[in-house]
Amino acid sequence: MSNRGARMVEAMQLRGVTKQHALAFAMGVNESTVTRWKNNGPISVDHAVLLCHTLDVSLDWFLTGRGRIDGHKAAAAGDSDESRLLTCIRRAEARMSERSKAHLIAFITSLCPEVSDL
Repeated sequence: MSNRGARMVEAMQLRGVTKQHALAFAMGVNESTVTRWKNNGPISVDHAVLLCHTLDVSLDWFLTGRGRIDGHKAAAAGDSDESRLLTCIRRAEARMSERSKAHLIAFITSLCPEVSDL
């Protein structure tokens, strides 16, 4: 069975996160922190939850190696298209620069001017 660091690397590869500095930036931590986790070093519960949210993987799988990498999605399988869209946007947001976010907001606002009131 792999260790937590190996599972983190597997999740990064699966999600297309090829640079650990990009993951560090998305999570708001130092790159050296990500390196420590990658080397199976200590991780706080808060950071483990944030990491799993950022990489969209099961917390149980990440911490213990039990279950499936996408085990957290089983409970959400009945989600609506709207909920799935919001999940996709949240995942994309974690990887976007502030400039990209501003462009996306401008694009959506151009399609739906009523959104600018929110």
